[in-house]
Amino acid sequence: MNRWSTILHDVNLFCGCVTRIQDRNQSGCSIDDKIAAACTMFTAEDPKHRKFALIHCWRILKDKPKWIERRKQIGASTPARNKKQKTKANASRSSAALVPAPATGVAAAAAAAEDRSKRPDGKKTEKKKLRQCSTIEALDYLVAKMKQTDDLKEMNKEKRCNKLIALQEEKIKLEREKFEFQRDMEEERILQLDFRNMTYRLQQYYERRQDEILARRGC
Repeated sequence: MNRWSTILHDVNLFCGCVTRIQDRNQSGCSIDDKIAAACTMFTAEDPKHRKFALIHCWRILKDKPKWIERRKQIGASTPARNKKQKTKANASRSSAALVPAPATGVAAAAAAAEDRSKRPDGKKTEKKKLRQCSTIEALDYLVAKMKQTDDLKEMNKEKRCNKLIALQEEKIKLEREKFEFQRDMEEERILQLDFRNMTYRLQQYYERRQDEILARRGC
């Protein structure tokens, strides 16, 4: 069973669990309580006691008309199939008393071939095709929904990256402005220094600094 068949199989079983929980009409139970009870029922009835891990798929499919129609088809075909099997079993027991002995050899093979050729399979084939079409349509919808979700995630990721880049650029701009402001303040302080109380070497240093500042400013 491939991944999509597994998804549809498990979601269909979980829908049955939800329906049975809802049919109990327990008062005081919220929707979340019913979903939790359906999850517990799914795990208890699963041969391997797996937990139901496809809640997101169930939420996507549960209200879709095609999925609801498919569930109706499955529900309608199950009792009919059980009734047909019961009728066939009763007919086999009734005919067993009328047949003196089973055919053997070539006669038995011919009888079996003739019996198979008389069995009508038109309705069975039609129902099978309907189930396949419903399954394919549900898969197509689920794949499209997942692709849409992936595209949305990718779009959101791109938006977050662009926003982060813009914030980084704004941060760099502010830091540059801060640096230039602090530099201008320091240069103004140097240009306004009084050299009268300075040593000769210190006067030479600040004179060079003043010349550099004025040259950079084009003065």
